[in-house]
Amino acid sequence: MRFQKMCAYTSPQGGEGARQKQPSALIQQASTAIKNTVLLAAGLLPGLCAAQTAPSPQDVALLAGNCVTCHGPDGRAPPGSSIPTLRGRSSAELLERMQAFQAGRVAGATVMPLLMQGYDKAQMQALARWFAESPAHKP
Repeated sequence: MRFQKMCAYTSPQGGEGARQKQPSALIQQASTAIKNTVLLAAGLLPGLCAAQTAPSPQDVALLAGNCVTCHGPDGRAPPGSSIPTLRGRSSAELLERMQAFQAGRVAGATVMPLLMQGYDKAQMQALARWFAESPAHKP
């Protein structure tokens, strides 16, 4: 019953109009949930590392977990993906890109600018190094 209340959409008039609007309402609910999840991840996961200090390897691995959700296991996106692979790029290139996202200088970017707002300089540098290194060096 509770699930039905969360997912059901009824118009003030009820009836057939309620059924026609239900998919739109579910899409809106899903969109809101995704935005809240992104903001939660951006706000809480970067907080695992002490601000302005070099994060520990374990903390960097946790922060990188936020990235691999979209960029693929160990930073390697699946073949044919529109999301780029991070592994194998230089740390300077990765850091420059993260800073551009954080500053809002990447046209058409949607999720990355939000995520990058939660990271400080030391965390971004650590993530750039983490993805640039060989996977054999990971904790």
